[in-house]
Amino acid sequence: MKAAIIGYGKSGAAASRLLKLKGYEKIEIFDDKNENYKNISEYKDEYNEVVVSPGIDLNKYKNISGNITSEIELAYNHMDKNAKIIGITGTNGKSTTTFLTAQILNNAGVKACACGNIGYPFGEAVLDKADTEVYVIELSSFQIELLKRFKAAAGCIINVTQDHLDRYGTMDKYYEAKLLLLNFIDKKGLFVTNTDTVIVNKAILYDFQARYIDDNFKSFPKLSGNILDFGKFNVDLSKYKLFGKHNITNLSFALSMADKVCSFEGDITNLIENLTSMPHRTELVAEINGVRWINDSKATNVDSVYTALVSMKKPAVLLIGGRDKKSDYTPLADLINQNISKICYFGEAADLIKSQLSSLLKGVEEESYKSLKECVKSLAEKEKDITVLLSPACTSFDEFKSYEDRGYKFKDYVLEFTGGK
Repeated sequence: MKAAIIGYGKSGAAASRLLKLKGYEKIEIFDDKNENYKNISEYKDEYNEVVVSPGIDLNKYKNISGNITSEIELAYNHMDKNAKIIGITGTNGKSTTTFLTAQILNNAGVKACACGNIGYPFGEAVLDKADTEVYVIELSSFQIELLKRFKAAAGCIINVTQDHLDRYGTMDKYYEAKLLLLNFIDKKGLFVTNTDTVIVNKAILYDFQARYIDDNFKSFPKLSGNILDFGKFNVDLSKYKLFGKHNITNLSFALSMADKVCSFEGDITNLIENLTSMPHRTELVAEINGVRWINDSKATNVDSVYTALVSMKKPAVLLIGGRDKKSDYTPLADLINQNISKICYFGEAADLIKSQLSSLLKGVEEESYKSLKECVKSLAEKEKDITVLLSPACTSFDEFKSYEDRGYKFKDYVLEFTGGK
């Protein structure tokens, strides 16, 4: 027996381990981005099983055929069937929601693991953490398209907004890919989504329990003061450390799905007090001398910065810059005027971003720096009682190896120049 893996990233490496456990003695790898492997155009239908990585668009490779599967399916078939699955997708917020859901379950005494598209393949989790009771899996639309036998006790579509049109062409096609998740939720399971009518109208056709998260928190859940009320349970958000309205929405999804496993009742604030965000996603780095330092280095595009700005309040400083991706920064101007006191441009794109925004700003102080380090040093020396948000809207490659590297360096700078270490 022989198998093929098409696309050899983290998911492909996990698939290789799983295929070997299935008894495959010969596994051939096809990857156009790695010179050590065959080009995908060389693939021929001569394998017992073909694992396609989620980054591979099958529409572009007409030569790919055969018994096609995915790393997610291989892992599902291998996992302990007593374990449960929570499947999470959406355009924005799915990584954070996956991370939060697993933390909440672990706080409630359930052994849970966040995995999937979050950066830790489901296959790796199944092989390395066999005692897991609940696998909380982030699923991209690409991964959902390759599902077959997969079943989840709970699943959610957080939202669907414009993205991946280079692959899908239209929003209708993109919606279709996300909505495929509905076919893989147990009949006695739970589906959670927002109030998007396209998703709601599709969900009502299925025989499972559904909950609809109101982004304004007026119906479900209801927000009164600091109390977020889900009916049979509630939490006090004054104990919740994550920044921004979008993270209250993420928490609402996470608690709703964790409830399917744990059946919460009453005040469960203790389960959210120690929750942390994923690194580099509106992550609170430190609060020193009244200054809150927020690391949103993952915000490498304008839309991501917009989401962060919605949750800001004056007095606040925005750090924006890096290497430009031919972006239009002008859509940020109104929110900057509304919620930001000072904007600091840094790095290679500093002058470019300033040229687009400066004439649109009203009463917002502006400063420019050659590097992020210089920027943080200056702010640490003079700012008090303010929030500083690193949300760059650019890639990191002018100064750093990756957005992760930029985020970690930002934390180091903050602690160095504030005396935090």
